[in-house]
Amino acid sequence: MSIVDRGSEAMMANYPPRPLAIVRGEGCWLWDENGTRYLDLVAGIAVVTLGHGHPAPVAALAAQSAVLDHVSNLYWSEPAIALAERLNSISGFEQAFFCNSGAEANEAAIKLARRHGHETGGVDKHELVCLEGAFHGRTLGALQATWSPPKKIPFEPLPAGFRHVPRNDIPALRAAVGPQTAGVLIEPIQGEGGVQVVDEAFLVAARELCDQHGALLLFDEVQTGIGRCGAWFAFQRTSVRPDAISLAKGLASGMPIGALLSRRLTTGFQPGDHGTTFGGSPPIAAAALATIGVVERDDLIGNAQRIGALLTTALTAVPGVAEVRGAGLLIAVELVAGDAAGVTVAMREQGVIVNAVSETALRLCPPLVITAEQAALAVEALRTVLVARA
Repeated sequence: MSIVDRGSEAMMANYPPRPLAIVRGEGCWLWDENGTRYLDLVAGIAVVTLGHGHPAPVAALAAQSAVLDHVSNLYWSEPAIALAERLNSISGFEQAFFCNSGAEANEAAIKLARRHGHETGGVDKHELVCLEGAFHGRTLGALQATWSPPKKIPFEPLPAGFRHVPRNDIPALRAAVGPQTAGVLIEPIQGEGGVQVVDEAFLVAARELCDQHGALLLFDEVQTGIGRCGAWFAFQRTSVRPDAISLAKGLASGMPIGALLSRRLTTGFQPGDHGTTFGGSPPIAAAALATIGVVERDDLIGNAQRIGALLTTALTAVPGVAEVRGAGLLIAVELVAGDAAGVTVAMREQGVIVNAVSETALRLCPPLVITAEQAALAVEALRTVLVARA
């Protein structure tokens, strides 16, 4: 039996059918079980920051595992502390909490806002204001903060206390935020929502409303963080400083980790309020430190800016492309004729892996090590596909 057949038999059917079994990766390239090579413009959905098999996080993980693997959060360990210090340094925040995924990081953000709200305004100050089009994860709290009704309906009733307003609608935001608001949760660029950029004026209004009503401004940087958008964090591309940000995906270049970074809050978590078994595990923290080190050493933030600009310009000129949006190496390609799913299949047949992020748009979020030559291959593949379908 093939890997695809075995997986279909042995694993739960909670994902759509998967067309490929990937067996090897190197840099921006992947190989399937038949030996076919693909240029990877998805990077595990913005996860593999340094490309597949980069030696730095792999070596850091192995070396740390040989010395100290897991001790729980009953004790301090050097790698987690060093990672917290490094993240605080590059972000300007003051405190870190480590977990294992983006959904967990967003759950921590939601709980932090509610803890703060209870301390400053009592139990009535518990609401979270979120955006239409948002995706924050699939655990029950993060799922309720997420917008998509089809993702939520099978699991109702979900936790109460969440409101959603249209992206970039400042009057709707003003109407939703009030004394009952504990926090406003925003993706500065909505990844799963179609790579939709939130206007800076909207972010400024959110900051002002949170200050006015004593709420926390929370940015979900799970997909946008660690250099992907041409800065360490997407909020640094704006004039707005949130009170906390959630991270995951690219933080350890393929290793599972999540984090919540916040300013120092006297009304924040107290001992016993929140926790996790595996968060800040020494080997994973070491891999994350190595990832950050390579991003800085190899100027991968600059590469995200340069290749992102190159891709945006070249893709905009491709016949059949209606719009290119995003920042750095988080890009959506809106198609004139739609059928993003069909174009994704055709691109794969051209040896390029992309992701249909909506019915009409492709998402490109390649490893930050992608070269200009590889970007050109991707553009020509899309040109070939769209010409053939015209």
